[in-house]
Amino acid sequence: MQGGVRPDKVSVMTLPERIAHVDDWLLDRLFQPVADRLPGRLTALQLGLSCQLGALMLDGLSLVLPMLLFGASLANMIDSALIWCISLAFFLGMKRSAPLVRPGMLNPLRPLLRAMRLLSLAFLVYQLFRGMGAPGFIWLLTQMTTISQLLFTVGLYLVACQPRPPYQRMSTRSGPIIEGVWRAGGRINS
Repeated sequence: MQGGVRPDKVSVMTLPERIAHVDDWLLDRLFQPVADRLPGRLTALQLGLSCQLGALMLDGLSLVLPMLLFGASLANMIDSALIWCISLAFFLGMKRSAPLVRPGMLNPLRPLLRAMRLLSLAFLVYQLFRGMGAPGFIWLLTQMTTISQLLFTVGLYLVACQPRPPYQRMSTRSGPIIEGVWRAGGRINS
């Protein structure tokens, strides 16, 4: 095979590589520009954790509403209650890992949360399809769960964004470069 490409050298992306590529594209092209344009005091990490807390509250509301409105017992909703407790534990773990993200350093949560981001995307798509066919009042509960899953996914992507580099301090003084006890004002041989 002269002049051709050897079949063993052709680069074909496997399914996991394609999925990782989609995750990187979402993070770099969609969420990182949003994180870069946030106001100075609000970081992407803070906004992401706020989104996750909001998702936790909405999920809790969609858990409590059937108990209040339909008289469902906790025994009927035990699976949802356990999932909510796991979500709470995940949020508390994310809150504890927040000091790992520092300006000027690579975000260690980006590779650590890749699988969680991809799972949350898959569950978001599942929740969207599940919510389309729900009848009556169940549709409202399903939509609250869908919004909760959307907030959780957005929060995960924002937490994984690179923090802005620290601001450089600029001197506003004009004058000699070196000041002090020297009479020449910092100049040598005057």
